[in-house]
Amino acid sequence: FHTDVTSARYMLSALVQSQAAIVAIVITMTLIAVQLTASAYSPRVIDIFKKNPDMWILLGCYGVSIFYGSIVLKLVEGAEGEFVSCVSIWFECYVSLAYWLGVFTFVALFPYMLNIIRLLKPESIIKRLAIEITKDKIINSEEDPIQPIMDIIHGSIMKYDLETTRVGLKKVTDQVLKIISPGDEEEISWCFCNQLARVGGLAISREDAESTIEVSKNLANFGTSTAEKGLETATVYAVWALGKVGKAAAGKELETATVNAVWALGKGGKAAAGKA
Repeated sequence: FHTDVTSARYMLSALVQSQAAIVAIVITMTLIAVQLTASAYSPRVIDIFKKNPDMWILLGCYGVSIFYGSIVLKLVEGAEGEFVSCVSIWFECYVSLAYWLGVFTFVALFPYMLNIIRLLKPESIIKRLAIEITKDKIINSEEDPIQPIMDIIHGSIMKYDLETTRVGLKKVTDQVLKIISPGDEEEISWCFCNQLARVGGLAISREDAESTIEVSKNLANFGTSTAEKGLETATVYAVWALGKVGKAAAGKELETATVNAVWALGKGGKAAAGKA
């Protein structure tokens, strides 16, 4: 097929301008979403978006397409003269490639938006933050890697969002159980149990019995698992945190939460006694 030089000029100019406008709008909306998510959960959530490759890949695709389209647009002026057939064929290929790059960048917006929407879910954020909880970071780093998830859990308790609280507590507990070992059980178990005791205290102050029960369940799971592994110090810390939560719940007259804490305390103590 033959591309008219004037038509090619207008098409390439419109394509480059529309791509520049679209990428500016998309990136602006993404940054607004990041800001709102960080204010709703924790400022540390920004690191997740910085490490997420989706935005950088999209920027790279649009950058390549825009610059290539601009270069071809520059060549259009030279195409107005007389060409031999082979040069005309190459010019047709340049214009067609610019067009298909534009189509590709437009189509790429759909998976990008789906991935960003999926990433904005609390469960996805918690899952990515949980991966950052490592033995080395807990022991050697000045920043507590558990704290970002605790910030999200604190916010969910304030909003009575039980599902986010449940997911956050379970992810943290599972991750800590994966990394704890006899050589560093004291540092890791103290960090974990102290954080959960604080979460339990906040839930009790809000008279949120359901969240308090979730804290007790995860502490009981942690205490039982560490007792089975022979980690006595970790089990003692879990029992201490359960006792603290149960005492605070009893002081607020949260009967269900108190009973659950006592049950969890008995479960952890029985597991520890079985390994003694």
